[in-house]
Amino acid sequence: VFFGSLSNKIYTVISILVVISFFSIIQILLSANGLYNVFYLVVLVTSMDIFAYIGGNIFGKIKIAPNISHGKTFEGTIIGLFFTILMSIVLKDFVSVGFTNAIILGLVIGILAFLGDLIESIFKRKVGVKDSGTLIPGHGGLLDRFDGYLLLGPFTFLFFNFLI
Repeated sequence: VFFGSLSNKIYTVISILVVISFFSIIQILLSANGLYNVFYLVVLVTSMDIFAYIGGNIFGKIKIAPNISHGKTFEGTIIGLFFTILMSIVLKDFVSVGFTNAIILGLVIGILAFLGDLIESIFKRKVGVKDSGTLIPGHGGLLDRFDGYLLLGPFTFLFFNFLI
């Protein structure tokens, strides 16, 4: 596996990260307050997705990665991050974090959700498809509802278990 092309190595590393992230989120769910912490993640990732999309449609001009995902704009991403941080602050007591940690969590979760979305777009482009399915028309497929979580697991597991 590690003797192949650079792109194969990158896909292998990303696949390993996805598996680690999945099991990290399962561990968060099984921990004390796990259901609240996972709900918090869902709200923040959803906020990033929705507000980046709306902000990009209304204000978007500067494309971030036109060869990977033509719809993502700098303006939409900044608006998505702003609202993700805001939602993190609003829900901080729900997961027992302070104001500063809520800002850090909102920012990092927003950035990791965005990067997870880009990674999923890279995989779709690699296999030559626009959408990962048709279950949710107009939303890029079912996988687009989960791509934001691809990189979140290890960070949030460490944060919830060791940093707060």
